[in-house]
Amino acid sequence: MELKQLQTIKNILTEGSYLKAAEKMGYAPSTVTLHIQQLEEELGIKLFEKTGRRMHLSKEGDFFWMNAKLLLEHADTFKKVMDNFVTGQMGHVRLGIISTIGRSLFIPKIIAFCKEYTNIRLTFELSSSEVITQKILDNQLDIGIGFAPSTNLNLLFEPLCLEPMELLLPIGHPLAKKDKLSLHDLSDENLILTESYCSYRNEIDKQFSASGIPIKSMIQINDGRTIIQFVQAGIGCSILPIAAIEPVPEMTVRRKLVNTEFGLMIGVIRKNKQLEKASERLYNELLYDFKKTKTSKY
Repeated sequence: MELKQLQTIKNILTEGSYLKAAEKMGYAPSTVTLHIQQLEEELGIKLFEKTGRRMHLSKEGDFFWMNAKLLLEHADTFKKVMDNFVTGQMGHVRLGIISTIGRSLFIPKIIAFCKEYTNIRLTFELSSSEVITQKILDNQLDIGIGFAPSTNLNLLFEPLCLEPMELLLPIGHPLAKKDKLSLHDLSDENLILTESYCSYRNEIDKQFSASGIPIKSMIQINDGRTIIQFVQAGIGCSILPIAAIEPVPEMTVRRKLVNTEFGLMIGVIRKNKQLEKASERLYNELLYDFKKTKTSKY
């Protein structure tokens, strides 16, 4: 028994004759007749009887069809599912986004994607760029939004936007009274920094090293919100992404550092291979959206 034979029965019942069924299916009438003959021989029953000009199921054929049509319905449903999967209308996307800028810039776009493609299942997490990159390498994530990974990891990175960084000071700090600050103003300041492997920390180290200024850091914290709390308490100052300090936290002042371009390029990270269609759809929509607007919140 084959699905095409069941489809033939369905069309005969709908159209009322072998001839009209053949026309609808684009078959020769002899092909339709052959389908029915083969199935009748396999089952050992007579499927159809002719009443007037229309073909009707026999008693045995009616019993057969009452059960067999469920197979056809399941097959049709399965075909629709596979069509949706192949075209990216259905599937499973595993996505990671850096936690600082993700909440303000990318999450609204992901929400809009989920509303449009309701049959796509999403596994979504906020984390550091380093963790996201490693999870892509370990096949735990399909797509990541973060900073450019090391070139020796053989990952694709498509730039989207720049994430600027600025200085955050306690509101009563002497430097808070100055409108323009440079790295030289921070040479004797206690900086509260992220851990040494963090992309933000690497950018800060690079800028200070290029300017020949040593960093005075007595405190390292691996959580941006905790860093802000320490700044609010007057323990020291910090250089953080704008996304993490907008709006400006209470009891703090934000200042741009002159003659220094603090910032990290954010982009989409993926493996250098074909993605599942649903993941490929989200990847392409993110790129299209940013290239179309060519703007960012900042």
